This record gives sequence, structure tokens and C-alpha cells, in this order.
Amino acid sequence: MDIHVLKQQNLQLKKMLNTAINEAKLNDVVLKRFIDIEVKMLGCTKLSSLVSLLIEDFKQTFRLSVVTLTLFNKDQLVTPLLINLAAAPRKNLTLTDDVKTLSNLYPELKIHAGDIERGLKKQVFPNNPFVLSCVLLPLINKGQLIGSLHLGARELNRYHSDYRYDYLERMAALLAACIDNCVIQENLAYLSSTDTLTKLYNRHSFDLEINRALQRANRQQQRLSLLFLDIDHFKKVNDNYGHSGGDAILQSFATILKMQVRNTDFVARFGGEEFAILLPDCGPQQALQIADNLRVKVAEHAFDTNGYGEINISTSIGVSSYFFDSEHLQSFTELGHILLKCSDEALYQAKQAGRNTVIFKAMTLTKLKVNGL
Repeated sequence: MDIHVLKQQNLQLKKMLNTAINEAKLNDVVLKRFIDIEVKMLGCTKLSSLVSLLIEDFKQTFRLSVVTLTLFNKDQLVTPLLINLAAAPRKNLTLTDDVKTLSNLYPELKIHAGDIERGLKKQVFPNNPFVLSCVLLPLINKGQLIGSLHLGARELNRYHSDYRYDYLERMAALLAACIDNCVIQENLAYLSSTDTLTKLYNRHSFDLEINRALQRANRQQQRLSLLFLDIDHFKKVNDNYGHSGGDAILQSFATILKMQVRNTDFVARFGGEEFAILLPDCGPQQALQIADNLRVKVAEHAFDTNGYGEINISTSIGVSSYFFDSEHLQSFTELGHILLKCSDEALYQAKQAGRNTVIFKAMTLTKLKVNGL
């Protein structure tokens, strides 16, 4: 064989080998990116964090023009989990309570890749008209279609229907499981910490929070005040308007409390018609003013009784306050019991004084003896 031909063949083989090596290196880089993304996905415990990861980090990692996401919002379980989602990822997120919206995208539950028809493109990329190629990934968990992830690029041949998308299919399956897990776990946590009627924190959450709040107050050497509230003559409300009327009043009462306090305050339904509000960095005078403002707001409000017209009610409030004292002997758990006991006793005094009243009672702490005194 001619030496010139052999050289040409050798050169061609070298080019093919270099191409294969470069493709292998590129595949290795892509695989590492997928693995990194999957690790981050598995580390997300909040749905909002997972959505941000997909819409923002995934776009940057894989140099995409846009990433959009549609989630099935079954029974409105997803909505409250995304309250804190930033504006940037929110504009590329769609929630739907109609599963047909998703199933119409995937009649065969298979990936779409390449260029897509104009109407579908406008549906999945509503704010990005310049997407020229894309991949639409069905998110399926336990046989149920729960969402759709859309990767868009401005390069015409970035995605093509003839390509294989093994990595993306694997990631989509893992992503669907992660989304479902976040929704389930966050809703379980929400239900375990929240009063289902008023949507306030429940007694268990209050018991945990008062301990944490006292530790923060002690660490930052600040005041911590507690309001303990009771709806006056609530038994008569239930007797006259039934439990549906009583429930409606409890819900309205809780709304008033939430609207009148600061974002840093902690409002809980303690039980029945009793409520508690923790006020961080708040001394006795300010706490008394907040309590009296609440008392007036409640007295002025016309409460709907769910079919029996509107009525006026009143509330009695007990107030107590803690301030850092390095000489106290009590644990934070004991301090919490004392703070609550003082507020409860102040509430009892407010009831005895005729109701629709605010009473303050100071905490009494056992202190460390100095020099035997």
C-alpha cells in the first residue's frame, strides 16, 4: 500500500480518536454537572429552594436561555410552600390545579425535544419568544404526572428529536420524587405545627417557640413580652350561634391578631378560645399598649356568626415580660413556665375585673445568692 495513503489513513484515525476523546471529556463534564445538580436536588428540604435551583441554577449550569416549570397544585398544597419564592424564579413558574393541562403536553408521557409548534412554545415559554430548540420533560412520580420541566435554548440544534436524553430522563425521575417529597414533608410539618381552624401556630409550636425566644432574649439582652388572650363569654357564643358560628368568630379573631402584630411576633392558638402572642424585643409599656390596641380592635369589630348576623365580642388580656438577668437560677424551660403562669394569672385578674380589660403582672425570679445573702 502506498505510504502516502497510509499517512492519510493514520491522520484520519488520529482525528477520529481526538474527536472521540473530546466527546468523552465533554460527556464527563456534562455527567459531573448532572451529578452536582442531583446532589443539590437531594439536599433541598424546601420546595421553594428546589424550584429556585431548577429555574436559576440549572439555567446557568447548562448555559440555557430559559428554564420554566409547571407544577400540579393538587388541593392547593403547593401554593403555601412557595410564599417566599423570589420574584425571578416565580415568573418562570406556573401552578395548575387541572391535571389535564399537564397530560395534554404528554399524551404518551414521553419527552419532547427539538423545535415545537408555536402554540405549545408560547404555552411553556410565555416570556421567551426566541427559544429555537427545547426539551420538555414530564415529571412522573409513582405513575402520576406531577409537573413539567422545560429547557429552552436559542441555538437551533441545541436539542434535536434524534438525540438521546438518558441523563435528562434520569434527572426528571429524580426531580419528580424530590418535588413530591418536599410537598409531603413540608405539609406534614405545617399540619403538625398549625391550628387547622385559625391557621395560627398551635400549642406545641408555642411551647417550642417560647423556649427559643427566651434564649434569644437572654443572648441579646432584650425584653420578651407575652400576651395571653381569652375571648369573653365564648361559651354563650357557642350556645347561641352553634359551633359553626363560634368557629367563624375564632377565625376572624385570629385574623385581627395577625393583622395587628409585627412580622417578628409569634401568634398561637393556645386552645379553645385562648390565644398567646410572644413579642420579642418588647418591654412592659409597649406590650401593654399593643394589648390595649388589640382589645379596642376586637371590641370595635363586627363578627360574622356564619348565618346568624353580626355580633360584638370582647377580649381580656394578661401581660407579662421577661428581661435578661444573669443571676437567675431557672432553666429556659422553667422561665417559660413562669412567664406563661404570670400572663395567665394576669388574664384571670382581667376577667375578675369585669372583662374587656388588660392587666400586667411582673415575673418573679429566684436569684443566685451572693456572699451567703
